[in-house]
Amino acid sequence: MFPDDRSEDEPDEPDFGLEIPNIEPEEKEPDLGPDIPAISPPDEGFLGPADTPKDLLTAFWSLVLLFNIGVLATSLGVLVLVFQGRLRLGGGLLVVGLFALAHGLYRYRKLDLDTIDSDSD
Repeated sequence: MFPDDRSEDEPDEPDFGLEIPNIEPEEKEPDLGPDIPAISPPDEGFLGPADTPKDLLTAFWSLVLLFNIGVLATSLGVLVLVFQGRLRLGGGLLVVGLFALAHGLYRYRKLDLDTIDSDSD
């Protein structure tokens, strides 16, 4: 016996007077606005736009890497120090993170964008 089959002993379901209207789907969808134009994206390299100077891309991605390492190591170092009390591991991560942040800030301040842009011409 399947769950959908009713036995003769079961009462019929009550009818509350609600009728479900039979709604047929429309043949054609309504026009909701202008068509979206097909636009090809600009040709970009793996690390950035193709027309960007290589020195600028190298400086940008090295700074991104330094700041990411600095933020991650600093936050993990503080968490290990506070919650686990492991002075050697937490302190080491904290020192590495602060060094990476300081070195990234130093390299950012030292970066001369005018020299990088003029070398590409």
